[in-house]
Amino acid sequence: MQIQYLGFQPKERGRDYSYLVIDKKSADREFTFSVSNRALAERRVRYQDVAGICYQKLQKALELETAEQPLPRHSIVSDRELDEYREKHSPAKRHAIWGQVSSKNRTRAHQ
Repeated sequence: MQIQYLGFQPKERGRDYSYLVIDKKSADREFTFSVSNRALAERRVRYQDVAGICYQKLQKALELETAEQPLPRHSIVSDRELDEYREKHSPAKRHAIWGQVSSKNRTRAHQ
C-alpha cells in the first residue's frame, strides 16, 4: 500500500489536505482531511506540520480499517488531535537559561 500526498486546498472554513491511497488489492481511493482556520490561527499546530499529521492519521486509520467498516473519504482533524501532536512534538521546556545558574545551584556553589 502506498499513500501519496496530493496537496491542500484553502477553503472558507479552513484547509483540506488530500491523499491518494494506492493498493494492489483494491481500487485507488482519495481521502481528504479538514483543518479549521481557527485551529491554525490559534497556533494549535504549525502550518507546515498539518500535512504530516493528516498523513499519520490516515496511516493509522488504514491499519484499523475493515471491510465491514471502511474509512470515510472525508475526516476532520480535531483540536484534540492537534493539541496531542503539539504536546508530543514541542521541544522540552527548560528551566534554566544557558550561562545562568539558578539561585538554588548558586547557593550550593558558594558554600
